[in-house]
Amino acid sequence: MNLQHVRAMARKEWWHLFRDPRSLALILLMPTMLLFLFGYAIRLDITQAPIGVLQESMDAQSNDITARLNASHAFNIIHYYPSRRALGNAIQHGEIWAGMVIPKTFARDVQRGQAKLQFIVDGVDANTARLMRNYAQALLNDYLLHHGVQPPIEIDDRTWFNETKESRIAIVPGVIAIVMAVIGALMTSLTIAREMEQGNLVMLRTTPLTRAEFLVGKLLPYFFIGLGDLAVAASAAVFVFDVPFRGSVIDLAVVSSLFLLVVMLQGALISIAAGNQMLASQMSMVSTFLPAFLLSGFVFAIENMPTVLQYVTYIVPARYYVALSKLIFLKGISPLVVWTEVLALAMILLLLAHITFLRAKKLGLLS
Repeated sequence: MNLQHVRAMARKEWWHLFRDPRSLALILLMPTMLLFLFGYAIRLDITQAPIGVLQESMDAQSNDITARLNASHAFNIIHYYPSRRALGNAIQHGEIWAGMVIPKTFARDVQRGQAKLQFIVDGVDANTARLMRNYAQALLNDYLLHHGVQPPIEIDDRTWFNETKESRIAIVPGVIAIVMAVIGALMTSLTIAREMEQGNLVMLRTTPLTRAEFLVGKLLPYFFIGLGDLAVAASAAVFVFDVPFRGSVIDLAVVSSLFLLVVMLQGALISIAAGNQMLASQMSMVSTFLPAFLLSGFVFAIENMPTVLQYVTYIVPARYYVALSKLIFLKGISPLVVWTEVLALAMILLLLAHITFLRAKKLGLLS
């Protein structure tokens, strides 16, 4: 491989990027936009959920419960209802997410150690319903302990690696994988398709440029841009979202470089197969963004997926990078400890490189 040819091809791609400020702005702004959208929009916990309360008695114990509900960060009492029918109608019409019914005998039941409350939850959103139920149960247990009543089981929990139990700390490291997958695959999927649309490959065949030199020169600028986007995303994760970084910067850079090469080759293969920029962009979004979002363990635990989909995730590169990113950020574990994840990414990289070169040769892409 002639390095001068690679440098010339890379310089040509740099100049094209600088002459197309819209593409350059997309590359530079999209990572930040995606990071903030996902970081702030996706939350697996609840805050200030609107609820209603029906107090069938106005004793001190009932008032204490409602005060604790209102003081909780999870709930916000927006209305006190006079009857069960009014409370049920409010839940049915979506005015509140849940309703707490405090019966007349609550104060007496607390003294007997048999306190019961009715908590009616809107189950349209199953995850939110589960979270509200858990918060309400924890609040009731805390109330009972405060009044000297021992709940059936008291759990003294300790949360490691995410002491504040905030969902964004678990989500943001995975967002970096989404950002890099979209940037790496989308941008590289357009570059070769653009040359094919403009007919430049015919002229390039008259040069001594080889297939390997062409591909490396084409992808090299996007590799450095991807590393820059990684630096921006990682800095935002630490300094904006307060995600703890307990690992090594070198480990993160090495693992990210490997993943970036994988998604770039994936984009190059899509570009060669598509032949035009519109189809290439659509294919890259379907084959990179959706699997990275849904099948990587970024939001939904892979172990909770159907068995068939669990096997499908093994061919999704983002699965391995999301796991490595979280381990490096939150646990400070070296990739050498989880070398199987790194090996899987390396094998996918070699397989994609082989398929890309075979496909380029079949289409007569240079010599």
